[in-house]
Amino acid sequence: MDRRYWDEELETAPWSEVEAWQAGHLVHFLDGLRARSDFHKDRVDSPARPAGSPRSLELLAELPFTTKDELRRSQEENSPGEPFGRHQAVPLSEIVQVVSSSGTTGHPLHYALTAADLELWRQTIAAVFFTAGIRPDDVVAHLVGLPGVAGGLPYADGFRTIGATLAWLGGFPTERILRSFPRLQVNAVLSTASFGTYLTDHCEDLIGVPAASLGITKFLGGGEPGFGQPEIREKVRSGWGLDHVREVMGLADVLSAVWGECDDERGMHFCAQRGVAIELIDPATGAQRRWREGATGEVVYTTFAREATPMLRYRSSDHVVVTGVDCRCGRTSPRIRCIGRTDDMLIYKGMNVFPTAIRDVALSAVGDAVEPYVRIWKDRPDQVRFDDAIPVDIEAAEGLETDRYAGLARRIEAELRGRLQVRAVVSVVAPGTLPRGAYKTPLVHVRANGETGKEER
Repeated sequence: MDRRYWDEELETAPWSEVEAWQAGHLVHFLDGLRARSDFHKDRVDSPARPAGSPRSLELLAELPFTTKDELRRSQEENSPGEPFGRHQAVPLSEIVQVVSSSGTTGHPLHYALTAADLELWRQTIAAVFFTAGIRPDDVVAHLVGLPGVAGGLPYADGFRTIGATLAWLGGFPTERILRSFPRLQVNAVLSTASFGTYLTDHCEDLIGVPAASLGITKFLGGGEPGFGQPEIREKVRSGWGLDHVREVMGLADVLSAVWGECDDERGMHFCAQRGVAIELIDPATGAQRRWREGATGEVVYTTFAREATPMLRYRSSDHVVVTGVDCRCGRTSPRIRCIGRTDDMLIYKGMNVFPTAIRDVALSAVGDAVEPYVRIWKDRPDQVRFDDAIPVDIEAAEGLETDRYAGLARRIEAELRGRLQVRAVVSVVAPGTLPRGAYKTPLVHVRANGETGKEER
């Protein structure tokens, strides 16, 4: 395939022109939203909008946000013919597919797609994977095992829309997955960052050969932050002998893939221009921020082309840093890295800190001496605030002398104090101690009664 872009018109247009094009479509979206959705009719009475055709997305600033908790309450109010609650905006007869959130941050939510929604999803997800380097001659091992979640069937549709060969191996035993790669001539893999590092570590133990011998040339990671961390990326890159490691990101609430990383590998481009408008906001005040290199904030999404379960200013809880607003690849959309989620945030004596930030500082502090496996301990599920030092386990690298554990732990503690203003009590634990998941591996664990973790310091 000679094409460089999946949707060249909007992927390469100046970003201000893309936003103006979206703003024009938003007027029609807002005009029809109250009539189609009881959920939004109650929230949007008469939104203030500039006369004529708006030229930017600043018009959204006058409208209310939508949160996941509000959506949960809406779905609890479902009635016959409306299984998606007051949020449902079309008759049940027009809905052709259901997509579920993963439920990692609470009870799972379910979202509906019409035929038109489904086609928009296919094209957008294809654009994400095309940006991330997937082509029609690739054989892609799709390692998400649950078809109904955002990264399941929708991702499979995206690969097929590109024309790539789909090898949906997720859900099989790990040994079978790895043995299938050379048998099916798989050259590309999609998995979570957790499962990618797990496969890297255990391939030779499971099938007797190193991962680098299996013929994989492309590795895509999504579903959780991780591939944006250089140490995790390098672990997968070196373990599989790769030059091509890319990160993708989306969310079931909006569209299961909206961000994809290009050849430049310096952040994920926004790829959903035809159906989703994005804002960057101050998480504390809700004020809009400019998309500019180095800016940080929370991403807010509005689905101006979604029929069944539309979203108006949905607060994703994803906190990001903008890594660029232009790119050598020619794409003009902002590039980001996700640095954490509001749902995961911890508070140490009034200082907010993401578990991913603790992991990232620890990894950058001691380099090759540790593995990218971290466990942060809570005393109870609802604990957010820590008045005492945060307990953190990190796994030592294979072959590291145990008499170095205590010194590494103290060094990590010092880096956390200096860079995050957070006190932690760090335990370096033996290789293989910390759990790995086949889908997503949480960084925060709740102590069982009497459980203390391993204190190998």
